[in-house]
This record gives sequence, C-alpha cells and structure tokens, in this order.
Amino acid sequence: MKQKCKFLIVDDNEVDQMVTRTLLKKKLAVEDVSQVRTGSEALEWLKVSGDTIGECLIILLDIQMPEMDGFEFLEAYEEVDESVKHKTTIIMLSSTLDPTDIRRATDHKYVKSLFSKPVPTGLLDELMGAQA
Repeated sequence: MKQKCKFLIVDDNEVDQMVTRTLLKKKLAVEDVSQVRTGSEALEWLKVSGDTIGECLIILLDIQMPEMDGFEFLEAYEEVDESVKHKTTIIMLSSTLDPTDIRRATDHKYVKSLFSKPVPTGLLDELMGAQA
C-alpha cells in the first residue's frame, strides 16, 4: 500500500501551482499539498514543518525562479536536518530545454527525477508507489 505523502510545490508561477495542485488532488487523490513561491520560502517551510512532515514528503521544485532558483535551493538544502532529508524526495519540474539544466538536475544527488511541466501524473504515481 502506498504511503500518504505530503507534497510541497515550489514554483513562482501561480498558474503552474494551480495546475499541479489540481492534478495531484484529482488524478492522484493527494490530500496534503502545500505551496510556496521561492526556494527561500521552501527552506523556511521545511524548517517550520520538519516535525510534522510525517513519513513521506515529495517536493516538486521548479528550476527557474527569481530570488533563489531550484539549483540554489538544492545548495541550501544541504544544510536541512538529516531527519527531514531522509523522508524527502525531490522532483524537479521544468519546461527547460537547456541541456545544461537537464544534466545538472538529473545528476544532482538530491534530485530523484526531472519531469516536464505539467507534472506527468502517471510517472508521479509510479514514483509514489516506490516510496511504499
């Protein structure tokens, strides 16, 4: 049986946030979805919510954001408590075609997958099944 994972959407685009949230709720019956607009807000969310995450957190991380992009978030994520990192899966979401961004994302030790927007719910459902 699949775990009930919490989701954190990290994306500065409100339309992309809404589409991702709707797909998660309607296609995958995800109940617990939070969203923030920047990488720094995501780090603060992790700091505040760390004890209430439960057994599984999936972060859907956009690459291109102002202030702190997805790669800068990943650098700062290094300092996140190990107990949080242990139960967290990071999936980068992007519409980028830049081969450098794609390689950086797929080679990063904290990134499980790179998906194109909108989030492909079938692939995400498979990944959630692997979390069980």
